[in-house]
Amino acid sequence: MINLLNCGFFSCPKDYERGNQDSYVLPTKIGEGFVFAVADGVGSYEGAKEIADTATSALRSTTNESIMDIEKTFLSLKEKVDAVIDTRSEWSNAATTLSFCYIDHKSLYVGHIGDTRVYVKKGTRLQLITKDHTQHQELFDDGIYTKKELRELPGKNTLTAAISKNVALRYQSVELSLSDLVDENGLITVYIMSDGAHHFWEKRPRLSLETISKAPKFAASLLRRIERSEPIDDYTLIAVSFKAS
Repeated sequence: MINLLNCGFFSCPKDYERGNQDSYVLPTKIGEGFVFAVADGVGSYEGAKEIADTATSALRSTTNESIMDIEKTFLSLKEKVDAVIDTRSEWSNAATTLSFCYIDHKSLYVGHIGDTRVYVKKGTRLQLITKDHTQHQELFDDGIYTKKELRELPGKNTLTAAISKNVALRYQSVELSLSDLVDENGLITVYIMSDGAHHFWEKRPRLSLETISKAPKFAASLLRRIERSEPIDDYTLIAVSFKAS
């Protein structure tokens, strides 16, 4: 059995006049586990927010048997997104990123498309377990540029994958045993961040062990960090702690 202990959360727009293009699923019981997710409507395309909402709404209504099959889940989500776009010609370019987690008493299942990110607490730090679908990441993976060289080049936020009617489905699937994630207190702590949030985390990925161990405290600390600066995009975080029994 997996028990939800606490959750830290925020979701804010970069520009209140434009509105928040991020969408999310707070920890929701499905079968013997919980699903939670962050989606980020892409760019300024019309319908981006609605498509992000379509993806997260579909996740809430899935079953635990199907959500553990990452490919089946993404195919179902894309089918629903395509159906919505078919009803609105002006939304033809709409797309969304999506990172979702499903956790039960055995494993953490992660499905990922785009540049939202999933981290897990490992010891005194956060370990990134997803890989960005961006031009910079692919140039680095192919060995064409080093990370240092890429800092000087454009394309950092140019996506190479998203849920869209116009783009072939390409995703990352990860399954991690809970025995590899449990910390010294018997807890599993997972974080999902949209790019507007993880930008500020990666600039200075340091907080006290007490802060990263307590999901609400982590959320409050990162939110203060973002709001002391100038947000680069809409910013969303879901940080959740669980205990298996």
